[in-house]
Amino acid sequence: MRVVIVDDERLAVIRMQQILDGREDVEIAGVFTKPSELLKEYPRLLPDVAFLDIDMPGMNGLELAASLLELDEKVEIVFVTAYDHYALEAFRVNALDYLLKPVDEISFSDTLNRLRRRIGKSDARPKEAAPLIRCFGHYSVPRASDQKPVDFPTAKAEELLAFFLIHRETNISKWLICESLWPEHEPGKAEQNLHTTVFRMKKTLLENGIRIHLSAKKGYYYFQLLDDCDYIQFEERSKGNTAALAADSPAETEKILRLFKGPLFGYKDYAWSEGAREQAYQSFREMSKALARSYMKAGEFQLAYDFLQFMLTIVPFEEEAHEMILRIYLHRKDRSSFLLHYHKMQETLQKEMGVDQPGFMEPLLRKMMNEI
Repeated sequence: MRVVIVDDERLAVIRMQQILDGREDVEIAGVFTKPSELLKEYPRLLPDVAFLDIDMPGMNGLELAASLLELDEKVEIVFVTAYDHYALEAFRVNALDYLLKPVDEISFSDTLNRLRRRIGKSDARPKEAAPLIRCFGHYSVPRASDQKPVDFPTAKAEELLAFFLIHRETNISKWLICESLWPEHEPGKAEQNLHTTVFRMKKTLLENGIRIHLSAKKGYYYFQLLDDCDYIQFEERSKGNTAALAADSPAETEKILRLFKGPLFGYKDYAWSEGAREQAYQSFREMSKALARSYMKAGEFQLAYDFLQFMLTIVPFEEEAHEMILRIYLHRKDRSSFLLHYHKMQETLQKEMGVDQPGFMEPLLRKMMNEI
């Protein structure tokens, strides 16, 4: 069963995660310290169960439960709180159970057993397969029914979706959109084009099963994609300390990095996307090098080698990647592979790029020759 946890106390969230970790039939879909964060992500997560603290600032757990049940009448609610005087109110919103902090594992196991019986033997509700919008290498928006490309009525409708994907979940001025997509038009004409294109884009996405939320208020648009997108997955993963992410969850990091098949939006010449395209490219380079270094530090040289080979199909002249490959050959004492890669790299740098070989190459060559 898929569960989410909401508690404004970080230690309480960690405690709940510790209890749930290791249970094969439970998947933690998300943890939140603010009710607003769950409400924002809920259409994407669609959990079977929500474990909610009651006594939270702003929107309390009872109010959050009511909001969740409006969104999804099938979700099961379990309250977790330090105060037992909320019990009657909790059951008035059809909560399945009510747990007092600190939660003990025996009580928690009883609650999970009740949830299993309530949800059913499958431990998960069936969900429609969500389309994966692809932005790297080739911009492709698939239909939900058969995954064939969506036929947009105009090129601008397709471009507007790309613009919204980059500027998602923030208030975007209609004039910024007009200046980006129709820079050659007068303001009045550009605004008219925007209104028409927004209508066509929404209609097309709805007809093809692509789930979005789009609102307009006081000259600003707010866009949220409720399905999957490789660019969004990649960008979310690239936030924060890339070295720490690579070390803590290398498999998930590699999975996200392998979504990068080439430049953002491929051959689509969207001038307004150049900044985001360059940022994605640089993030790919830095995350990829961090992941390869993490693999090598852990002694996973084959994993590092396989990933570096993939990385070099995207960034063929990344010097540090070539250095790591040479070091892997050196570690294996694979003289023939080392020399083949060394001379190929040397030839490429000198003949195709007209630059001298980097300083690391000669010392590595000497070290390899001394190893044999």
